[in-house]
Amino acid sequence: MNRKAWIGLISVVIVLVIVAAFWVVSRDKSDVVRIGLVSPFSGEGANYGNAARTATDLAVDEINSRGGVGGKKLVVIYEDDRGTPRDAVSAFQKLATVDRVLGVLGPFYSSNVLACAPVAEKEKVVLLTPTATSDNVRDAGEFVFRVCPANDAQSRTIAQFAVESLALKKSFILYRNVDYGVTLRDVFEKEFKALGGTILGAEAVAPEASDVRAQLTKVKAAAPDFVFAAVHYPEGSAILRQVKELGIPTVVIGTDGGYDPELLKRAGDAAEGSYWVTIGWGNEKTNPAVAKFRKAYRERYGEDPGVYSGLFYDATHVLAKAIAGADTLEGPSIQKALLKTVYDGPTGTTKFDAYGDVDKPFSVYRVKDGRFVPVPLGRQ
Repeated sequence: MNRKAWIGLISVVIVLVIVAAFWVVSRDKSDVVRIGLVSPFSGEGANYGNAARTATDLAVDEINSRGGVGGKKLVVIYEDDRGTPRDAVSAFQKLATVDRVLGVLGPFYSSNVLACAPVAEKEKVVLLTPTATSDNVRDAGEFVFRVCPANDAQSRTIAQFAVESLALKKSFILYRNVDYGVTLRDVFEKEFKALGGTILGAEAVAPEASDVRAQLTKVKAAAPDFVFAAVHYPEGSAILRQVKELGIPTVVIGTDGGYDPELLKRAGDAAEGSYWVTIGWGNEKTNPAVAKFRKAYRERYGEDPGVYSGLFYDATHVLAKAIAGADTLEGPSIQKALLKTVYDGPTGTTKFDAYGDVDKPFSVYRVKDGRFVPVPLGRQ
């Protein structure tokens, strides 16, 4: 290469370095901090999206009223993934490469998180999901975090509750046929058998299925003590209605995907007596954040918050705290700051292990008089 070519190459490199430095400095000097949120705002999961948006908006207003993040206003860019992995990846890609957000809350579903994880790793943008409980999220990458506990703890809680509290020994499994349901099924089967229980059968249920009579015919023939329902509220409400319709004398114990006010609306009185397990609130007697959040949510929206609202509220505060504590406004620095972040919120203490996981308990609720009522563990 001749001298003129070398000079030209060096000039290009210098220009690129200056542009890169200007981009970093200009982003540092921006008067706002942008984060993204990916959730289903349309389709069957829109109720989940509403819980995400209302709680996040509340948290953002609180943060900004206290001076924002490092003196900068916190802004959230919302993207609708319509509940599908493909749309979730498109949404995450846009947030990471076009909007240049400093982190992304969500997606809601485990399968969507797993689909987005490679993008988060490639772009070095933190993905903090409030709700994805699949055990496989644990190994999705170093830029993937969650503020909810994993499915293995949930399945273990349900197996122990069924055997030790309800003295139920025979179960039939119905599971949402995605990563979420499959991992819940596998851990529950292992834990239930270890406690002396018997699995009489297992049937997959399509996401958002409205007709599960074929599966319930097999349930009726097997005559289990209870149905372990690893589902979301669309399938969960169908199961409850059709269990009653077919006259199947069994208890339904469902997972966190079904714990939603929409389940109660769709199932009506068919939900009475069913049990649903989800991450519990912190202890209101020892954790003032619980009552504070509930009060603020009621005053703003005129209704009680659901657990998912609490998780998104906590996740927003956690991400904002990590960004404020990071050495630079770059993905790797924010990722390191998250690993050191400890936050006490309404869903308990968020403190990440090396895999981006947290240790929080699950709680059991029973539907009584059209409401989810907490159930104390122990012999019922």
